[in-house]
Amino acid sequence: MDMGSIKNKLRQMALTPRSQLRRLAIGTVGAIVCMMLLFITSEHENLFVFYGLSTAIAFCVIYAIPGYIGIWVWRMRKSFFDLD
Repeated sequence: MDMGSIKNKLRQMALTPRSQLRRLAIGTVGAIVCMMLLFITSEHENLFVFYGLSTAIAFCVIYAIPGYIGIWVWRMRKSFFDLD
């Protein structure tokens, strides 16, 4: 990926704050739900459930990261792109 494509992707993210916020919210809520389920099922000591929920938490966090970056870029859009 060259700098032009990264800048275009960041510009696109800055122009769609609602979709970025939705992505951040879905990933965050998913991670919180998985953490609660992990806490609730911790007394059963089932490795399949533990590793499954831990993997789901990791996927939720990875899914939420672009949303967080998109919201941050949207807040900094005037500094980066001279957009209103």
